[in-house]
Amino acid sequence: MKSILGTAHGLALTVLLLGLALPVAANDDTRRLIDKLVERGILTEEDVAELLAEDEDDVERVEPATSDRFAGLDYEPVSPIADEMFRARVNKFAVESADGQHRFGIRGRLMVDGAYVEDPFRSTDDEREDRGDIARYGTILRRARLGALGIIGGRWEWQMEVDFRDDEVRFANAYMAYLFNNGRLAVGHFKEPFSLESSTSSRRISFLERAAPVDAYRPSREIGIMYETLVPNYYAAFGVFGGDGVARNRDVTEGYSIAGRASFPPIMDEERGIWSHLGISANYRKNAFEYERSRGREREYESVRMRTRLGTRAVDGRLIGENDMEAVRDWTTFALEAGWGQGPFSLQGEYIRQDLDRDPNARGFNDPDVTSMTSEGWYIQASYFLTGEQRNYRPFSGDFGRTHILRPMSQGGSGAFELVARYALADSTEHHEPDDRQKLDHWTLGLNWYPEDDIILKVNLMYIDAERGEDQVNGGPKTWDSWVLGARFQYEF
Repeated sequence: MKSILGTAHGLALTVLLLGLALPVAANDDTRRLIDKLVERGILTEEDVAELLAEDEDDVERVEPATSDRFAGLDYEPVSPIADEMFRARVNKFAVESADGQHRFGIRGRLMVDGAYVEDPFRSTDDEREDRGDIARYGTILRRARLGALGIIGGRWEWQMEVDFRDDEVRFANAYMAYLFNNGRLAVGHFKEPFSLESSTSSRRISFLERAAPVDAYRPSREIGIMYETLVPNYYAAFGVFGGDGVARNRDVTEGYSIAGRASFPPIMDEERGIWSHLGISANYRKNAFEYERSRGREREYESVRMRTRLGTRAVDGRLIGENDMEAVRDWTTFALEAGWGQGPFSLQGEYIRQDLDRDPNARGFNDPDVTSMTSEGWYIQASYFLTGEQRNYRPFSGDFGRTHILRPMSQGGSGAFELVARYALADSTEHHEPDDRQKLDHWTLGLNWYPEDDIILKVNLMYIDAERGEDQVNGGPKTWDSWVLGARFQYEF
């Protein structure tokens, strides 16, 4: 009997060893055989563990072909890849290490615009009475951005994003930031903190373009350093920025700006769907200049452009800031922000004022009567979701995030429909050149359709009432009014 058991035990071990040597496809059958042998008492769990350990040691480990090719060199293309578990997200693709310390993602957006102008003749784009013809209709790739972003070591955030609109390639965001427990310190190229509408991404604004005074008077992206809070119930940011974009001119002493913004929600009630917003922004900018050496140390300041158009870029009518301002030494811009919403309805508005100072000793100063200029404007807008959605106000950043669609088409619904309306005023009638003084009243009605969270079709019907100069036509300003129809197809990934 003992001999029979010994023979059976040896047979089992032989079968087991053969099973372990089978191709990977047979592993399930081998496991079932092992389980039966253990169940019948022929093998013990210790036998199984011992045999599997021996087999694992016998497996030939294959190293990457490049592992020894550049021994001792930290050559990135062939450096070993750590066997680290990760998580991946398909929509807005991102991959992240299991511990959350490292992340890499790709994102992009495309906005395709078209527009039609009822009266393209004798617009205030030109100061002459019988001129100012603009296109009747047009199309444009308003934005075509592609970017990458990520986290390194749980504390370092980075982003690199470029815009391929028109026939140029421009930087949008290009920065790295260190993440503190309650904020972030960023260095690179990004927006200066200013205004509710300016701070909100172009993916999230309700209309084709930002309101006229915001579009005209807000600061742009610059290279700088900025600290901003990351806390739930308020937002504050302060930064110092350069003043010559990313292009270099060896003769130009670039300017600088000091910028700050703060906001908070006086009332937030998530259960009732109520949000509110109050904020303030301030920006001081010293203009860039170069020395006119043939005239000693006389400064020639960079031209200052504060410009907005028709409410669409598909037709390029420049109704504020058609001509730049010269000999501007510095300027200060303020904004007051407010917003409120309950359920599908929301209101939003801002007032902006800009004071510019000119240098009488600068080259290009040709009007001794105009040493300072003030431009200002304001807007108010309303939004209502017919399908019950709510704008995604974010107190931690004082702006708006993505609207979540309740019944997207991919789930058998019809998407979301939003009605929007806005009035905006931009007043630049204190230009130092009388012929270039412009003012704009802008009304907009719009309908937005969101078939999915990341796809939007926008249609804006706009009425424009513009004027220019002081005595361009019969002793008074030149005036022009027209209806403009604009549309956009937008998606992001």
